[in-house]
Amino acid sequence: MKTDDEEIECEILKSYGSFSPGTRNWNKEVNLVSWNGRPAKLDIRNWQRNHAKCGKGIALTREEAEELVKLLGKILSEKHSSGRYSRGNSSRGTNSQGKASRENSFGAKAEKKARKKKLPVPESLEPSYDELELLFGSGPEDCKHARNTLLKKYHPDKNAVNSAFATRKTIKIKEAYDKIIAWWKANGG
Repeated sequence: MKTDDEEIECEILKSYGSFSPGTRNWNKEVNLVSWNGRPAKLDIRNWQRNHAKCGKGIALTREEAEELVKLLGKILSEKHSSGRYSRGNSSRGTNSQGKASRENSFGAKAEKKARKKKLPVPESLEPSYDELELLFGSGPEDCKHARNTLLKKYHPDKNAVNSAFATRKTIKIKEAYDKIIAWWKANGG
């Protein structure tokens, strides 16, 4: 696996499975991975199905994974009468019409997004999504956030040592963002 400026080696020692099949050829997976020859860690991230590319994720030692399991168990055991999970100990509020407010329910934004009709993003945009280091098919808000994050990272002013590379990378990021947003605007997204 390579990035534009460095080579990263990874070896998947054991695959535990996928828990969230993604769009097109990407899945959210849990694996035991050794990065750059270091000791293996439990790794949770998006992978292309052929494991040629991966997205951002998290690598955990056994101790960190055990703490995460405890924390998730605590979070998931806190149910309200509606059956939804909550954030912390906050109670679910109601608005003036007596409807439950979304800002206090765990996962409400994800539920709302899931209800929206998904547009079939053309495969020709996959390289643009890869340039923004995004899951293929992500929406305009995710694209904007990724663009801003990457521009901060690769802007020539912050990379004076390798400004030629930073300039090329910045241009690629902007072009990728523009292609994706143009498609979303043209298709009512």
